[in-house]
Amino acid sequence: MTDYDIIVVGAGPIGSTYAYKMAKKGYNVAMYDMKNRIGQPLQCAGLVSTNIDKTRNLPDEFIDNKLKGANLISPDKTQIQVSKDETSAYVIDRVLYDKYLVNRAEDAGVDMYYATRVVDVDINNTMIKTEHDTYSSDVICVSCGPNSSTSKKMNPNIIDESFLAMQYIIKTQNTNTNYLNLHIDTNTLPGFIWRIPVSPFESRLGLFTTGSYQHAAKILNQYLETKDTIAEKVYGLIPKFNPKKKIVKNNTFLIGDAASQVKPTTGGGLIAGFNITDIAVENTDLMLKNHDNNYLKKYETDYHTLYDNEFKTQQNVQKIMKDLTEDDFNYMFKILRQYNVDEIISQYGDMDNQTQLIKQLIKSGIIFKLVPKIGIRRLKNIWKSQ
Repeated sequence: MTDYDIIVVGAGPIGSTYAYKMAKKGYNVAMYDMKNRIGQPLQCAGLVSTNIDKTRNLPDEFIDNKLKGANLISPDKTQIQVSKDETSAYVIDRVLYDKYLVNRAEDAGVDMYYATRVVDVDINNTMIKTEHDTYSSDVICVSCGPNSSTSKKMNPNIIDESFLAMQYIIKTQNTNTNYLNLHIDTNTLPGFIWRIPVSPFESRLGLFTTGSYQHAAKILNQYLETKDTIAEKVYGLIPKFNPKKKIVKNNTFLIGDAASQVKPTTGGGLIAGFNITDIAVENTDLMLKNHDNNYLKKYETDYHTLYDNEFKTQQNVQKIMKDLTEDDFNYMFKILRQYNVDEIISQYGDMDNQTQLIKQLIKSGIIFKLVPKIGIRRLKNIWKSQ
């Protein structure tokens, strides 16, 4: 007899949401996390599109600010402002939000083990080992982040790759809290630099890059303004999406960052993660009711069906960005301004579904104005993803 129906390794927002939903279905669920204080330190920009409303997973009390749009800024400071009449994104308090999600899972009956490191996941026997005990279950959900040892077990021939993300919590004076700034800096490509207004008195200044910690800090310091005071510095890893990664073996599966289920262009994974969690919940439930492991394999198939095209498109855009120079970006921004592309982006832009914007740029012919800098071959690569 097993100790639990389901064991969840990692109490981030994706793991805790999965645990909560499975407990609500009546299953005996345990969740383990190495941290004593969930959500700390903050390792996320804390920005999500209003698409999160569809998941019904974000109470208003965790929204610090509501944004109408973004200022896109080229290396030579050419600026394109994109916006909507209504709110397009939320700035959220991820520390309190993550704690809320874990507390919600506990209230639903999940056994929560804080400050407990899982030293091994036994895929063959569906067991975990902590520093002091061993626990068995019918299913193991691994949601412990991009450095998952279980992911390495499932994918011995794949080297997990990540971006470095760094962020400063800034005490400052924000004259406009309706827009975030996104700076293109060729030293961070294929990443970018963001400045997110949290309130009139606080911002989050951050970036993600393939460079080192020292390299990232040097770049970020250049974007500090005279009125800024650094209150906190945080950093972490963002996994690179890899469609070849195996995420199910026997009765163990990966989800969230452990499965590299993140948007390539922004590194965000919250909304996609919640949607993928619903797939995992549905198929785990069917697996346990029917005692059929094929349903867990269907979770992997359904996830790829839902997100592969979008993520591959974003990956191709990212590859193009990485090869462009400052002159290329400055040229492109001027062309985009000349043809009022801000209106197209405002209408069709979506932080989570960027494919529809790319299709509209192709349909309108605007993207062909950029061909001298993008190149026909690379443009065709984007098209192949559609």
